[in-house]
Formats: sequence, C-alpha cells, structure tokens
Amino acid sequence: MRLVDIHFWVATIGVVLYISSMWIAGVMQGLMWRAVNPDGTLTYTFVEGVKATYPYYVIRLSGGLLYLTGMLTMAYNTFMTMRNSAEVQSRIPALLPAQA
Repeated sequence: MRLVDIHFWVATIGVVLYISSMWIAGVMQGLMWRAVNPDGTLTYTFVEGVKATYPYYVIRLSGGLLYLTGMLTMAYNTFMTMRNSAEVQSRIPALLPAQA
C-alpha cells in the first residue's frame, strides 16, 4: 500500500506541474504575441516569446519526470505483486433463490 500512495502522489504532483506550467506559458506567449507598438509593429519577436517561456518548459520537464517516476513505481509494484502471488482457495457462497 505504501507504493500505491507513492505512485498516486508523485503522479498527481507531476500532472499538476505539467498542466499548470503549460497553461501559464501559453497565456504568456499569447499575450506577448498580441502586444503591439503604437506604430503597429510587434513588441516582442517570436524568439523573445520562446525565451520567456523557457523556465516553464523546465517545470514541464520536471512534472513529466515525476509522472514517469510514478508510472514506473506502479509498474514495479504490479510486477512485485504478481511475482509474489500465491494461489488462494476461497469459498464462494451459494446464492439464495429469489423470492417472489
């Protein structure tokens, strides 16, 4: 159960970091691309927009790596659970007939 908790929280934090960084970077790039000078020319170049979002891409990478770590933890937990499985004999209770 400890590995299940680790998988859940690491993957959740990874997804939140990934999504939030991409959302913020997209809004920022969109605002930079729409900014114009009084003469009608663009205020920022495409390269300046990409350079400004670089920190958010690093956060996205971190979130993706966290998510991948969570998935690898899940795969390891599943493998270890299946490897150590033992056959269990359990009794299945008889069903009672339906009463009208």
